[in-house]
Amino acid sequence: MAFKKFIAIHTYHSEETKKKFWSGVSDNMTTDVEWVKKWDFEKAKCSATWVGADDFFFCQWEAENPEDVLSTIAAQGFDEFIFTAMYQIDMHIDANNLTGKIPYKSVLYLDSD
Repeated sequence: MAFKKFIAIHTYHSEETKKKFWSGVSDNMTTDVEWVKKWDFEKAKCSATWVGADDFFFCQWEAENPEDVLSTIAAQGFDEFIFTAMYQIDMHIDANNLTGKIPYKSVLYLDSD
């Protein structure tokens, strides 16, 4: 079965877990190329992330189903720090990666009454 795309919305259990989650990251010398390889697992792959100083951060995942993403997050021990809500992405437009394709064709429910 082909992988589907999902957006994961993460939030921290508390301010204390947020600090623990990010502790030592300023010393991390992993490049973005290395990061992509590190986040490619057997049943799920994290292909993008957006992080700010607020209480939420976002990741794009590819997997057969959301449970595979959640089990991958748990296997990494991150569920000790964060809660995650998963949503399937039916349409994705990225201004930095345009294809010339019509994106609405993948959103089957748009024409339903």
